[in-house]
Amino acid sequence: MRTRRAGALAAINQEFLRALTGDAKPTSRGPANARATWTCLGFTDRLSDRYPICPPGSRVQRVHDFPGCWDGRNIDSDNHRSHVAFADDTTGACPQGFVAIPQLRITISYYIPRNVQLKGQYALDSFPEEDHNPFSDHNDFVNVNSAQTMQRIAACINKGKACR
Repeated sequence: MRTRRAGALAAINQEFLRALTGDAKPTSRGPANARATWTCLGFTDRLSDRYPICPPGSRVQRVHDFPGCWDGRNIDSDNHRSHVAFADDTTGACPQGFVAIPQLRITISYYIPRNVQLKGQYALDSFPEEDHNPFSDHNDFVNVNSAQTMQRIAACINKGKACR
């Protein structure tokens, strides 16, 4: 878990808090919730919303960042999104009425042969109507950590450490 926010995080003791990131169907529903982030192993400072062509020996990576702000009350919402929010990209601050929580990042590595990458012959999605759109991907999270574990995670992040 990580965070880019300024200030201390609240340790969430809310069991079963749910979060969603991305969108499995941004072509048919529109790109508002899409959060496509692709990169190559060893080049994570270079993020793209397109399928990358990685240098020889590097794996293709898909990065899923979850919201790192919570309304402090609800463990879920009708749309599975409005009870959590992303921090401001510039200031790192949560929107008014939200508190900073540990931000989950999931990075998935794929071994895709370089010749397949160069020919543009790879794509990820499971819905034909999405036409292999690099935006079409999502992840769900449900917090099943104990209060003690969440306290440890928040304390680690607040100390500026990389927490695993």
